Amino acid sequence: MSTAGRKLLTSINWPVINSVLSKHTEITKSLGSFRKGYEEAERQLTQLKEADRPIDFEHYRRVLKNTDIVDKLEKIAKSQQIAKVDLQSQLQTIAAFEAKAVASAELYVKETQANLADLNETIKNIKEARPITQLTVEDVVKAKPEVVQKTEEMVRKGKFTVDGYDEKFPSLSLM
Repeated sequence: MSTAGRKLLTSINWPVINSVLSKHTEITKSLGSFRKGYEEAERQLTQLKEADRPIDFEHYRRVLKNTDIVDKLEKIAKSQQIAKVDLQSQLQTIAAFEAKAVASAELYVKETQANLADLNETIKNIKEARPITQLTVEDVVKAKPEVVQKTEEMVRKGKFTVDGYDEKFPSLSLM
């Protein structure tokens, strides 16, 4: 991985990302598996860098009596080639994951923007609303026409109290 890519991945604040995307479990799981894979690859790379030490065959020739074995081992060690791995399929998998993550993130952004627009509309309505002391019966009837029907039904039945009103708003008069 390039230095810039490594620097980018190490600068990511994973807890913040997980908390922001907590409602999107699929994205969180994908990012978690990507992070684990990256950390495992980084760990293996560190181990390989630490393990890459040349063998001092001269030391073994001085210590051992049978230098033929040392010569054979040196010949085998020099003939070893580092295998080159084709990373194209893995890069395609990463690109597909990235595309899916970007699409999910864009969807999340659209949902969040829609929610913000609704909240801003609600805040605007609250700020522009008249105080309850300025409401008239006509305003209430206009907003909730079923109030008139319910009131007429209560009057027809001879019921002039609202159920639960006295429990919720007790009378303060002392008679």
